Amino acid sequence: MTAMQWPDVVELRDVAMTPLAAGNSKTRMAMAADPPSALLGHHRYGRTESVVKIQPLVRAETDFQIVDEPIIYGGLLFRHFGHAISESIHRLWPRFAVPELAGAKFAFFPINHTKVMPYVIEALNLHGISGRQVLRVEQPTLFRRLFVGPQARQMAGPTIIPGYQQMLDGSLDRRAGPAGGGRRIYVSRMHHHHTGSFYGESFIEAALEEEGFEIIYPERFSLTELIKILRSSSIAVFAEGSAIHALELCGSAVPAVFVIGRRSDSISRFTPLLSNICRKWTVSDRLLLNAGMSTDRKKHSGLIDLVAVFEDLQSFAELTTPGNIRASALAAIRTDLERHIGDPRNDTNADDRAGSLRRVVETAISTLSH
Repeated sequence: MTAMQWPDVVELRDVAMTPLAAGNSKTRMAMAADPPSALLGHHRYGRTESVVKIQPLVRAETDFQIVDEPIIYGGLLFRHFGHAISESIHRLWPRFAVPELAGAKFAFFPINHTKVMPYVIEALNLHGISGRQVLRVEQPTLFRRLFVGPQARQMAGPTIIPGYQQMLDGSLDRRAGPAGGGRRIYVSRMHHHHTGSFYGESFIEAALEEEGFEIIYPERFSLTELIKILRSSSIAVFAEGSAIHALELCGSAVPAVFVIGRRSDSISRFTPLLSNICRKWTVSDRLLLNAGMSTDRKKHSGLIDLVAVFEDLQSFAELTTPGNIRASALAAIRTDLERHIGDPRNDTNADDRAGSLRRVVETAISTLSH
């Protein structure tokens, strides 16, 4: 591993901070601090404006717990897997960069009082950090020595440390075993159609399985097990979803990655990450529309030009051509649509909504590639 060029880690002395303000969420956050340093902000998409408002704090009106030992600022703590991996782990690097901080604890500010989820504990463990070294800030706290480094990587934004993914290589070799292997995998969302996948995914599963791909349902594996699978793979095809962020914990052993987009802006969403960590990658964005049974549009599945996607995938992975792709794709779309409509986990099963969904899909699939 080449020598890392670390950014500056700033020590804030006697900084007072509050938990996140009541009513916080993934998109609405504020905290108070004295001094209200911009270093404590949180960034996404490469934007200079913090998504967390750092407000002035009046110390005389607040009772504080006091932490005397050196603490590393971990930033925001998310519950959602994708946000946790893409946003809660990228201020861990001072443990590697500053010898004095090799055993320091981390101060995290929970979103909506979230606990430290098991996959976050696993991610910490892969960095050599235990769950006992996490301080969840849920009351006003005065830190005698708080060490703050910038986010090494932002969600859908830049990675600011050259060679950042190499940082974990030694730890991963010890904790997850050596990398390398020729496994070819498809990371599926077939069991998550109620929260969003794409219609016709059953066709992709069957076609790739015929080509010797393993079908991986990430919810059946621990994060560490998923990391081991990815590090032993030469190619990984993903149905677009949060599991892609597991690649952020693979160190330098990242397979060639093909992403089947199922939402709008899938290319811009994943290009910053994949272009930084993959030697070979592509995002196939062939979305026609999103539709589903839920009243929450975020849970809708994508109707994609499945024929065009498979042609993209054939080129990327050098696959053979199954007979009559269009007929098989159309049949799979209809099958998956009915599976989605009948899923008891949907928040509505109204007949009128099902009928409308069928009409929308049938109208759109007439445009599929011939």
